[in-house]
Amino acid sequence: MQIGVQLIVWGQRNRIDRAGVLGEVAQAGFDAVEMSPQPDPDQADEDLRRNGLRVVASHANTGSLEHDLDNHLRWLEHHRANLLACSGSDYPTSAQYKEVAARLDRAGARCREQGVTLCYHNHAHEITHDMFGLSHILAETDPANVKLNLDTYWVAKGGQDPAAVIRLLRGRVGYLHLKDMLPDGTFGEVGAGTLDWGAIKAAADSVGVSVGVVEQDRTARTPLESSAMSRRFLREQWGA
Repeated sequence: MQIGVQLIVWGQRNRIDRAGVLGEVAQAGFDAVEMSPQPDPDQADEDLRRNGLRVVASHANTGSLEHDLDNHLRWLEHHRANLLACSGSDYPTSAQYKEVAARLDRAGARCREQGVTLCYHNHAHEITHDMFGLSHILAETDPANVKLNLDTYWVAKGGQDPAAVIRLLRGRVGYLHLKDMLPDGTFGEVGAGTLDWGAIKAAADSVGVSVGVVEQDRTARTPLESSAMSRRFLREQWGA
């Protein structure tokens, strides 16, 4: 499995010290990042090249997806990457989920024309109540147009077992976001919490998921320490 890292754990430093952040990404042992289009693409290319990094995915949100889609597609084509994650919100009604799903399906069809896979990123609210939200997204989109960027922490936070959900949604999981859950229910480095990573890896392998991106929104450690812990665990325990 290819392993990358999402830059969210570095917070505002992504805006003011991207070169330093990417240096720490490489120092932590990663060679791939999930990284959205940058305002200075030429300098971003140089920062990535200098640190031996490649872009594996980009990330959008449903509110800006349609008017910003071309920008993401150009960015991904430039970096020869083919994954675009899209985060939603907590939609309380079936009608709202259906409207969002229709937008995702249209965008996913355009992505597919360009060789990019659009992957809906879940949080806990799509998983709770017997996966009410996720069920609507899946039922109202063409499997060829929309896959899932399944987040292990948020699946568990929503009350489901990540490995079981990966197997249940065979064929719809485009790639994984990897983060652990500490005993108090907060974010944790991969391998430092309560999730069964052996079962998650076996499930991912069984359904052909080939990309995993470490994404830890917040940490009590420094971003470098946190990301290095997750990368070391995945190398030692997953051989990835």
